[in-house]
Amino acid sequence: MFVLHLATAPRYQRPADGITSYLLASPRTSQAQHLVTTYVVLQPGGRQQRHSHAAEQVYFILAGQGRMTVGDETQTVQAGDCIFIPGGAPHGLVNTGAAALHYFSAAAPPFSAEALRTAWPLPGEADEPPASP
Repeated sequence: MFVLHLATAPRYQRPADGITSYLLASPRTSQAQHLVTTYVVLQPGGRQQRHSHAAEQVYFILAGQGRMTVGDETQTVQAGDCIFIPGGAPHGLVNTGAAALHYFSAAAPPFSAEALRTAWPLPGEADEPPASP
């Protein structure tokens, strides 16, 4: 059994976009061979920039609200919503609320090992040395 902890998950941060993404079950972090999962936090006003990839994906909104674009469609989304994103469809999400927006995503087939290393380059938060006083 693999139990992955958020605090030790590889991550990326883009402060200008107000986003932190944690790489959970994936070929890089576990024995997952057919999917990649992430947990993402968007600060108020933050955004997941519009992008596309070959994998199909779902975003499940855990908390907060935002505006999701998939292809040419844009809709308001909130906690409890599950958004399906077809492979190759451009998509992005903006936090329109006053609180952080949290979502879980799953993509299949998985991204390449190189893409997983490149996109989530930072160690887990628990792996970083403490800040100097």
